[in-house]
Amino acid sequence: MKWLNFGVPLILWLPCFLATFNPYKYSLELLKQEPFSGSYTKNEEAYVEELWIDQKIDHFDEDNNQTWKMRYFRNARYHKPQGPIYIFVGGEWTISPGLMSTGLTHDMAVENSGMLFYTEHRYYGLSLPFGKESFQIDHLKQLNLHQSLADLAHFIRHQKSENPEMQDSKVILVGGSYSGSLVAWMTQLYPDLIAASWASSAPLLAKADFYEYMEVVTRSIELSYGGNCSLRIEKGLKYLVKLFDDNQIQNVLYKFNGCKDYNPEDALDRAAFFNGLGNYFALVVQSYSAYIPRLCETIMSLDSNDEVAFLKFLELLYSEGRRSSDCQDFGYSSMLELFIEDTDQSTGTRAWFYQTCNEFGWYTTTKSKSTSSETFANQVPLSYFETLCQDTFGAEQTAQKLADGVEQTNSKFGGYGFNQSERYAQVIFTHGQLDPWGVLGRQTGQQAIVLTGYSHVEDLASIRITDSVQMNLAQLRVMSFLRSHL
Repeated sequence: MKWLNFGVPLILWLPCFLATFNPYKYSLELLKQEPFSGSYTKNEEAYVEELWIDQKIDHFDEDNNQTWKMRYFRNARYHKPQGPIYIFVGGEWTISPGLMSTGLTHDMAVENSGMLFYTEHRYYGLSLPFGKESFQIDHLKQLNLHQSLADLAHFIRHQKSENPEMQDSKVILVGGSYSGSLVAWMTQLYPDLIAASWASSAPLLAKADFYEYMEVVTRSIELSYGGNCSLRIEKGLKYLVKLFDDNQIQNVLYKFNGCKDYNPEDALDRAAFFNGLGNYFALVVQSYSAYIPRLCETIMSLDSNDEVAFLKFLELLYSEGRRSSDCQDFGYSSMLELFIEDTDQSTGTRAWFYQTCNEFGWYTTTKSKSTSSETFANQVPLSYFETLCQDTFGAEQTAQKLADGVEQTNSKFGGYGFNQSERYAQVIFTHGQLDPWGVLGRQTGQQAIVLTGYSHVEDLASIRITDSVQMNLAQLRVMSFLRSHL
């Protein structure tokens, strides 16, 4: 991650060699990046293997014998016969070998003579069931939660049956963010295969209208720096709304070389602009929370007037690093193009959007019927995301289909009802106080830990003296909990 000298992350403008520049692409991709990639150390390199396993396209159709190859990494350096199996479960990202040589999961494998695996989720990275055609609508139908969990079940059974030294090994699952949800749900569906699991920053409740996310973003900025920064951002956003309402926003966008066909009177174009801007602040809070003070210092230093300062900040945000000849497309079409491309999707953007449209929702609205608050200018309704789903995946991708998918996910796995399931006694949950995803996860009870001053999946790293005492103790508690199930 590169940073400008005034402390703002350089993410929205890196690849800028096109006549039309998409200002939404890179913040959206980084919001679903690998939660903890670690650093690949040379002394471990010889022990880390990239391997493949055959998986069924459809685990639940006995007449369908089609298979595909799922990628995974293995580090057997510290393993002793019948030692535990540690599996870091991949989510909506391309897996990398760094987790095989660093991080708390790696450290537990070292301590307990364990075998270490890292699995790649179907339809992400190089694990593409239909190759380059995987992202066509007909093929995406095999991308769902139940097939992904069945992939994991087959992976575990295969490793035990094919490797006598692991036949009696107990299995520990670890995951972060969505993959944290997977390990919790996997433990519920396949308790006979799993000894214990650790779910870091895992949302458990599927929810279409996830308005709380941006509320937590605002609160976390306030907690990290103070109310004057979050208030300035809110005032700046409201000023932008006024500029839209008064048909003056084009004068501002022209300063950033906005494309001339942007229509501020179009509801979708307007929602896309505020959604894209919200994603920037969401990324800083979710993935780079240590830089919130630097971000706020920049915003607070630009001018004594809230509105002027915020516009100057936007000018820095949208102008730095971009060629002056590139017009920036702030319209709805610019957001839609990130999901609609079905040939080159190495980033997993389309695949993840398909999952959210069909099973989870998790849309970061700021205009909800469920709350009276006016978080982030109250400009991004659920209908905007529902339209994106339908425009991306076709007429049958209706708002009702989204609602039904969310309901089915919660009905199957219990949503907030996890407290009623004895099977969750095998799972320990951790959340960062600043993490916007925390409101959909388990934050209370004996097996839940909330980390003050931290955000998303920050506890997956190795124990470090630079972290707080609370963080160190929490990580030791996680290790102790998982060890107790071996």
